Amino acid sequence: MPPLEVLPFAINSPQRNMEIDIKLAEESFKREKFFLRWYGWDRLCLSFGYSQKRLYSTYAVDIPKVLRPTGGGILLHGWDISYAFATPSGVFKSPLQLYRFISEIFVETFRGLGVEVTFSRNKKGEYRRRRLCQLFPTFGEVTYKGKKLVASAVREFKKGNYLIHGSIYISYNPTLAGRYLREDPLRLKNTVATLSELKVKKKTLMEAFIRSLKMRSEERRVGKE
Repeated sequence: MPPLEVLPFAINSPQRNMEIDIKLAEESFKREKFFLRWYGWDRLCLSFGYSQKRLYSTYAVDIPKVLRPTGGGILLHGWDISYAFATPSGVFKSPLQLYRFISEIFVETFRGLGVEVTFSRNKKGEYRRRRLCQLFPTFGEVTYKGKKLVASAVREFKKGNYLIHGSIYISYNPTLAGRYLREDPLRLKNTVATLSELKVKKKTLMEAFIRSLKMRSEERRVGKE
């Protein structure tokens, strides 16, 4: 297995965060190594999935907006922590395999912290009819009591070279979110799980996830020897 480089936690502007994620995917391919980073957002903003370019260009809002290099629907950032994991070619056979790998690590991480999370079994086709990422957990995403906990998306950059990134809310203001997402605040409240609700500190989560990722990566390496 290629080596893993973990970047220190940092808070950046929305645009800078997306630039770094794209750069990590490129560097992972060039340097044949994994990159992982956890990061925050220095202001409230909206991010749009790669396939939402038309909606992104026409969506009028008084906070910044960015286009993600991966898929999915609209996400509101600023109350969350995000992660990005970039892989070199030849490690994962498909985006789905990487998605499953990361989801399993999140489940393992949260359960290790005493939180009983599960995988969503919702069909992807239903999700495609919705423009908001958080309203409907996609198949394989990590949920808590039926509410989306980890929102993730993956994209292949070069053959076998992937980027997966996503977000977890620390706290959530459904009233303000409803204003920016143009959605019923009550509905938003009932679809989002937060670290505050789970009583999990962000530093604790990040450190536990990194330990689990290193362990699972080592297991994959040993299994191939």
